Amino acid sequence: MKTIFLRGFVLAALVYSGILSACSVFLLKGKDHCVVGFNENWKTMPGMIVVNRRDIQKRNISWENLRTDHAKFAKEWTSQYGSVTFNLLGYDFPCYGVNEKGLFLVELYLEETSKVYNPKQANMFWAQWIQYQLDNYKSVQEVVDHLNDGPNIDWWPNAAGSHFFLSDAKGNTATIALLNGKYKVLTDKDMPMPLLCNNQYKKDFDNAKKFDFLGGQEKFDFAKEGKWEDRYNRAYYMLNSYQYDKKPVGYAWNILNSIHAGEWQTVIDVKNMNLYFRSDLKKEIKTIDIRKLDFSRNAQVKFLDIHTESLGKVNDQFQVLTMNKNNEYVEKGFPIGYDNKEFGTSETFVKLKENIIRFFKNILPE
Repeated sequence: MKTIFLRGFVLAALVYSGILSACSVFLLKGKDHCVVGFNENWKTMPGMIVVNRRDIQKRNISWENLRTDHAKFAKEWTSQYGSVTFNLLGYDFPCYGVNEKGLFLVELYLEETSKVYNPKQANMFWAQWIQYQLDNYKSVQEVVDHLNDGPNIDWWPNAAGSHFFLSDAKGNTATIALLNGKYKVLTDKDMPMPLLCNNQYKKDFDNAKKFDFLGGQEKFDFAKEGKWEDRYNRAYYMLNSYQYDKKPVGYAWNILNSIHAGEWQTVIDVKNMNLYFRSDLKKEIKTIDIRKLDFSRNAQVKFLDIHTESLGKVNDQFQVLTMNKNNEYVEKGFPIGYDNKEFGTSETFVKLKENIIRFFKNILPE
């Protein structure tokens, strides 16, 4: 999520620092396993886990759409796949998620991000852009193939942005960065290890090559290399050291906790489509069986608070997401995501809340 960056002075102009500023994500994969692990490190936050339906008609929402009544809509689509997403900002605005075909997508802050703008495409608020990919594609390759003919990512105003980590049911992975006005994509052949933090992949990988576990001259002492900036090295070391023991999910949790446990933690067993999660307020691990969720068009949109009191398998604990309940998460989430104390009382936020009700009134019941 977001932290304040100091470079000799405070960059006060950065009202928002991004939703995922200091995070770590990886894919632990082999012949018999394919497990995603993700740490979201920022601060305690509200949030909900949403079951998103297939066959739902949608339209693009840009920052301009959110804050005014005058912006135009230019993109419509019908969701092809259902998904499970982790949302700070309310319905259709996830930080990350996985769809029913096993495509996983997450955002991690990257300071040097630029905007990629295609005048022929619609602008789409960054969180909805994540949902758009999960709605429409089932593989990493499909996402990559449609980047340049898809919607433009619309970041928060006066913000940097993020890069993305993707994986799919076949164990394919990619990272997508927005640099110098273009998409920079790295796929499996470019990434010796499917692992990403908050630097460009090559910077972290080149730094790790000095250690003996990658053929370098410097001995890596796991017990001593425990600083915040060592997250990539520690995760790489543990991923590289794994010997299949039929417990890859447990090992993934061990990695997450060993490289700085996040406020939100998620592990997804993609082969068995089981999702495990916990939060800093409710540290017990819960399980969602993705295959038993109802993604059909006629189902009701359902949610589960990320800080749920429920234990064990929580499929039956999901509740109907009403407009009123969604508004509660919007009210709490946007000021945190925007990282601006005054935003919650601003006229812009008043208009944003009104527009969100208008956008989703045909989807969410009152």
